[in-house]
Amino acid sequence: ATSFTVDSDTQITATAPAGTGTVQVEVTTPGGTSNTLPYTYIPVPALTSLNPTSGIEAGGTTVVITGTGLTGATAVTFGGTPATSFTVDSDTQITATAPAGTGTVQVEVTTPGGTSNTLAYTYV
Repeated sequence: ATSFTVDSDTQITATAPAGTGTVQVEVTTPGGTSNTLPYTYIPVPALTSLNPTSGIEAGGTTVVITGTGLTGATAVTFGGTPATSFTVDSDTQITATAPAGTGTVQVEVTTPGGTSNTLAYTYV
C-alpha cells in the first residue's frame, strides 16, 4: 500500500514505496481490481573507484569512475563543482574530466535514481 490521491475518474497520483526491480501496480475499487502494469525502480548509483585518484589543480585530468547504476547520469561533481565534461560509458563506468580545484574533494554522481556515495579525489 502507498499514499495516493484520486485526481479524476481516469487518473490517480500515487507515491511509490521503497523497492527494487520491477513490480506490478494495480488499483482496487469497490468495483474490483484492475489489470496490472509494470513499474521499475531506478537504483541509486554506487561508486566503487576512481582512476586516477588525483590530478593537477588546473583541472583537465581524465578520471574513470566505476560503480553501479550509472546509466542516465545527469551530473558528476568534484567537491560540488561540475566536471568539465563526462560520458556515461556503461551502467558501471563514467569517464569524466576533472574541473580545476585544490585539496581533497569528494566526487559524486547524480542519476534519476538519486545521488551516489562519494569518493575522494586529490588535487596536486
